[in-house]
Amino acid sequence: MSAATRHELQRLSRPLRIRSRAGWAALGLGAGALLLGAAAWLVRLGWLSAPYWVLVAWALALAALAVVAWLAWQAQAELSSTRVARQLEERGAWRQGSLTALLDGAARGTSQSLLDLADRAQAAELSRRGDEAVEPLARPVRALALGGAAILLLGLTAFASADPVGGAAAALWHPRRAWDAIVAPVRLRAAEALVDRGDSVEFQVEAFGRRTATLWVRAPGESWRPRGIRLDSLGRAAVWSGGLQSDLYARVSSGSRNSDTVLVRVRLPVFLGSLTVTAHYPAYLGMESEPVPTGGDTLILPAGTRLETRGEATAPLTRAIWSAGTRERRLVVAAGRFSGSFVPQISAEYRLTLTTGDGAPLAGDTVRLPVRIVADSAPQVGIPVPGADTLAPLSLELPMVIDVRDDYGITSVTVESRRISRLGVTDSTRREKLIIPPERPDRAILAHTLDLNRRGLLPGDTVRYSAVARDNTPRRQVGRSREFVLRLPTMSEVRSAQREATETVSSQLDSISASSRRLERQTEDLARERARPADGAGERSEESLSFEESKRAEGVARSQRELMQQAEALKQSLEALRKSAEAAGVGDSAWQRQLEEIRDQLDRALSPELRERLAELEQALKNLDAEQAKAALERLAEAQKELREALERSRELFRRAALEGDLANLAQESRDLVREQQQWNQQVPKADSTGASAAERELAARADSLGKALDRLADAVEGDERRQRLEGSAEQAGKAAQQMQQAARSAQQGQRQQAKQQGEEASKSLEPLGDKLQQERENMQQQWREEVVQAMDAALTETGRLAERQLAVQEALRNGESVSPSLRAEQGAIEEGVQRLVEQVRKAAGKNALVPPQIGAALGGAQLQMQKTRESISSALSNPREAAEQAGGAIDALNTAAHQLIRARGDVAGAGSGSGLAEALERMAQLAQQQGGLGKQSAGMMPMIGAGGVGEQLRRLGARQRALAEELEKLKGQGNMPGAGELAEEARDLARRLEAGRLDRQVVERQERLFRRMLDAGRTLQGQKEDERKERQSTTPTKNDARLPPALRARLLGDADRLRVPTWEELQQFSPEERRLVVDYFRRLSETPR
Repeated sequence: MSAATRHELQRLSRPLRIRSRAGWAALGLGAGALLLGAAAWLVRLGWLSAPYWVLVAWALALAALAVVAWLAWQAQAELSSTRVARQLEERGAWRQGSLTALLDGAARGTSQSLLDLADRAQAAELSRRGDEAVEPLARPVRALALGGAAILLLGLTAFASADPVGGAAAALWHPRRAWDAIVAPVRLRAAEALVDRGDSVEFQVEAFGRRTATLWVRAPGESWRPRGIRLDSLGRAAVWSGGLQSDLYARVSSGSRNSDTVLVRVRLPVFLGSLTVTAHYPAYLGMESEPVPTGGDTLILPAGTRLETRGEATAPLTRAIWSAGTRERRLVVAAGRFSGSFVPQISAEYRLTLTTGDGAPLAGDTVRLPVRIVADSAPQVGIPVPGADTLAPLSLELPMVIDVRDDYGITSVTVESRRISRLGVTDSTRREKLIIPPERPDRAILAHTLDLNRRGLLPGDTVRYSAVARDNTPRRQVGRSREFVLRLPTMSEVRSAQREATETVSSQLDSISASSRRLERQTEDLARERARPADGAGERSEESLSFEESKRAEGVARSQRELMQQAEALKQSLEALRKSAEAAGVGDSAWQRQLEEIRDQLDRALSPELRERLAELEQALKNLDAEQAKAALERLAEAQKELREALERSRELFRRAALEGDLANLAQESRDLVREQQQWNQQVPKADSTGASAAERELAARADSLGKALDRLADAVEGDERRQRLEGSAEQAGKAAQQMQQAARSAQQGQRQQAKQQGEEASKSLEPLGDKLQQERENMQQQWREEVVQAMDAALTETGRLAERQLAVQEALRNGESVSPSLRAEQGAIEEGVQRLVEQVRKAAGKNALVPPQIGAALGGAQLQMQKTRESISSALSNPREAAEQAGGAIDALNTAAHQLIRARGDVAGAGSGSGLAEALERMAQLAQQQGGLGKQSAGMMPMIGAGGVGEQLRRLGARQRALAEELEKLKGQGNMPGAGELAEEARDLARRLEAGRLDRQVVERQERLFRRMLDAGRTLQGQKEDERKERQSTTPTKNDARLPPALRARLLGDADRLRVPTWEELQQFSPEERRLVVDYFRRLSETPR
């Protein structure tokens, strides 16, 4: 064999074989991929669904690979060295046999060397032009390679785009599964073989390797109904049948395979035949049992209500329960019946659950009982009266109104109180049970009087009280009001409150009086302007008001209305002040007198006549009537003058009475300070330093307040000497306050002896102050009485002189003398003198309440008669006779005024106070005692009605009643007693009935009411003024002096009318020291006198 030529041929054929092999390999792989990709796309597009496609696709792919492999083997054989040499010879590149002969071995008988030479020559020739010669052979090989690459690229693209990993084409990787799917059966299973009517059953379908299936269902007696089903990747699906009303047959088919038929049975329902729920309410509510609705409405039930259940179902039951959340209440079951009861403990929705023997459900809506439990709340207790922390009244009896409310009923109400001393010591709680109606109402308004007597209360102590109520529940729930504080005010606080109230009322009076004077001047000026026509206005019509005049008159009316409103507001503030004073226990007589007097003056000032005249002015302004407006302004000016005089008189009276009361108030305050300071001096060596220091600071503050009050009083009094004396007393009180402060600091530092010495110096500084102030008060009262008496004496003298002059004029007119200018001048001078006398008496009346305003009225009447006399003798046709008669009337009026002046002078001279208020009210107190005696006599004569001689006694009794009415009328005329006119009218009516012999129970009751009303007006004063410095001594009582009411006698006296000693239960409310005093007191009372 020629090795060189073979070697060259191999060199030329080797690249061709490699390219051919690569081309066929790409072609085979591309064909397989293209077949698999095409199958995957057919599945993805849904054109193929049967699982056998996977096997078909793989079979086609493998067959394609086998064909390509066989073709490749054939093509490789064509590219061997021998075949390439022959093709080169056939194509004419070499002559026939030149290459193939060299490939065979040397023939026998030939030269080997020549063969080798030829081999080398052909090898060289192949090397030189062999590449060009094989080009025709390489061209189809390259085409094959390119075609194979294209097929491979196309196949890979088709296969990759068919999602061979996650999509439906992923089944290509599992041919075993495809085989299993071809041979696997179709299955159908029902989740439940027995269901309730209306329920739905779940069918589970399994067709491995399938994407769709058909579910066939039918009811008994019906034909099959198909229903398409889409399966998941595993060939499974779950299908619900919907609500079943009857039995159901079902089967599944997929392709040519079918499942077994499945039967689902439906249970028949159970109905609730009857149900009754009865509510049994708690016994304490007193409510009858009643059935409750079970339709779902909310039940509002009192706590403790028992619900009894009875019902029946159409099938046997195994269990019946009421359930609410996790709570269950079982009922007793007997066949189809159930019963039982339970007490709902919480608000919830309770559901009735019935379970049958075969598990059949209960048809219809679920029975629901929404229950809201209303717990019985505790009683609500309030004390609307007094309703706030307040001061204890002087009687130590606090009226209370207790308002108790409960849901259903109240069983008991108790008032609890405890005393807390000003030192902080608390007594045991005292309970007072109140009486409530026997029917135990759900609301009670109870009146109660908290009696604080015999509780050992001292000024500055407090009592804390509250009301406690229990309801009618078995637990007896307790409701309690808030705790109120009732404080027993110290006398210092009471006096301080009185002084502040006095200053407030005084300032209000000053303001109203000033407004009244200003308004009176405005009205008078406007009335005078209306009386004087303006220059050049003679042509102006007098029938209507000008715009400017109307506006000014409207301003006067508006100001008057505002003034009246201020006065009404002052009355209301006075009434509020009176009520607050009573609530605080301020029972000082001077304070009550001041309030009564100022209210009386305001009532007089705001008379109906004033309101009527103001209304007339407003009506005239509305009508724009000039004449009517002028008359209304004049009448209003007169009413305003009376208003001003009444206000100024009340203001002056109040000022003087207030000064008297303040002096007495401050004198008593200084004495109390001295006494308490002396007690502190005795206790400080043994007392606690902190407590003693605090107590002394309180005393220092009171002393300082006393000094400031004296300074204010010094500014209010008249006279430089009195002012200087009061200022000196104020400085003395201030000095005592400083000494007390030093004593407090010493006590705080523990220097008890030094504190005691400083306290003693303070008490010495204050000790003479009380007597000085008392003496100052007496001097002031005496000075005021002397001033008024002197004014009365001067008025009497002037009245007598004017009466003599008027008498001379009357005599001259009566004697027929001619009316001369001197006589007219004399009459005018007398009239002017009376005017001055009126002003003088008015000033005196403003200084003392015992000077009656009727004196001014009598002088006003005399002045009117004198004016008529002057007019009669001043005209051209004078009438001396008529003038003489009018002059005589003036003399009578002057004599009446003189008589009243004499009485008033005597009253003022014998009065104990400087302002006369006390004496005016004392008269009312005396008349009240007389009225009480008349009432008792009338009551005693009631059983004698119809007997002989009673008529005469009644007439005498009526005469005495009429005399009392006249005395009341005199008090009304003096203007010092509010309501005296009404009392006089009532007394006159009673006198007429008694004189007519009409005595009955109504008359006696009216006399009793009149007595109480008179007592209320004068209860603050009794008898003449007593000397407060005179020592008083009691006298031993006799048997006839004591009179006990039957109810009180039964409580105090035991058997045989012997004094009953208090029991231990009654003594427990006192402290040990108080119990010792009480026992010793009753022991002494029980001892037989020797």
